[in-house]
Amino acid sequence: MKTFKFIIITIAVSYLTIRIFIYYKATHLFNNEAVFNVYLDIKKDSIDNFFGLKKGTIDKEHYSIICQRPVNPKGYQPKSVFLRSDLKTIDCDHSFDKDIDAKYDNTELYGKSFMLYVIKGGALVAFFDADRPLDHGIIISGKEMTVDYSTGKINNIIITADSAYNYCIKQRY
Repeated sequence: MKTFKFIIITIAVSYLTIRIFIYYKATHLFNNEAVFNVYLDIKKDSIDNFFGLKKGTIDKEHYSIICQRPVNPKGYQPKSVFLRSDLKTIDCDHSFDKDIDAKYDNTELYGKSFMLYVIKGGALVAFFDADRPLDHGIIISGKEMTVDYSTGKINNIIITADSAYNYCIKQRY
């Protein structure tokens, strides 16, 4: 009878420990994980020049600018995102929110290169992958930006006409 109680208590404690770990993992960033928010800080009249295109090529109705992050995600995590421009909303103290932020662990992170692309139309960005031949036909132009990012935190990457940097670290690369 004592052995049976011991087994039941062990199973219950193990179950609770696993549930607490799963909850914590879903709501916090570990030291081997990173989140990327990528912002574009380039004036509209300079965007064509930045991508090496003829002035007036890029218009919002026909083209989109996206960023392919340095990740190789497992499952259904997006590899690419639309670039954000709302720089005034950057909060360096923002806590991880599983409903907003996509996190990647060290097995999914590779390199420091963020690839920016001008693509035709409003393609499904979550499924865009420049490494896939099927997506080559929608790419108008591309540019690579190298940025050092940190694991264990949310990285707010700012892309300017001449550099890219991690805003909350305030270092330019």
